[in-house]
Amino acid sequence: MENESLGQVTGQEWIRKSIEITASDDKVWTILTDPEQVKLWAGAFEPGTQVASDWQEGSVVIWKDKDGVPAMKGKVMLSYAGKILKLAYYNDVNAADDAELDAYEEHYLLAEHEGKTDLTIESGPLTDEYIKKIAPQWDEALKIIKQTAEQQ
Repeated sequence: MENESLGQVTGQEWIRKSIEITASDDKVWTILTDPEQVKLWAGAFEPGTQVASDWQEGSVVIWKDKDGVPAMKGKVMLSYAGKILKLAYYNDVNAADDAELDAYEEHYLLAEHEGKTDLTIESGPLTDEYIKKIAPQWDEALKIIKQTAEQQ
């Protein structure tokens, strides 16, 4: 999985990675959004990572560490089950729900064709330092999502 640049934004770029999964888009969506399934692939970033959200547009998303301590807070900007999930994040995990969002976003794009789903993630904008750190973690997370979906 090669890192594709989505363009420069004030010296920062986006990570863009895709993987083909032999499973329905609904199955992949469940793995992306079910808290128990998320624990499997989010562990590629930090073991024990958990998430809390109902994934509805406008809802808050809280990522927690293995001890349940909030680590990142965001908001669901767009959510079409089985198709697209766009999250934007606050600069501060303790930000009020109506506070201004930071520039960092994550996009999960699903396209089903002939019994397979292409999953594309977009993450950014990020500095080169973060891209070097996070890109391999996304590779691992996508492999786990693929393995989980194909084994169920």
